[in-house]
Amino acid sequence: MRILLVDDEEGFLNIMESVLREHGHDVVKAQDGKQAREALEGDKMDLIISDVFMPTLDGVRFHSFVREFTDSKDVPFIFISGYDDEHTRGLAAESPNDYFLGKTTPMEDILALIEKVKRSATKGSS
Repeated sequence: MRILLVDDEEGFLNIMESVLREHGHDVVKAQDGKQAREALEGDKMDLIISDVFMPTLDGVRFHSFVREFTDSKDVPFIFISGYDDEHTRGLAAESPNDYFLGKTTPMEDILALIEKVKRSATKGSS
């Protein structure tokens, strides 16, 4: 899968990138929603994993941009946050393509969700 990974916390971004690459995923990194928006302009993604609270353009506004103004309207979107944010959980609950995970979620659970998303995407394209 081609995954857009968005987080302003460089350490978390690098660890996630490393793990995702080890599991065969192609990763494009961005440190905020603005960089992520630019990455989407010239590239098609299979999945977006984004932090919620970031400078410049936060994850919630980036999500709204993706859903309203791009060709990536149906791309699965995983919010990942160090905060258990009710508003973001609510956004993720409204759509079958949106998910919410805490940053303390075990890596095997994150990878399991990515595999679930991948299987769903494969079924949807057949």
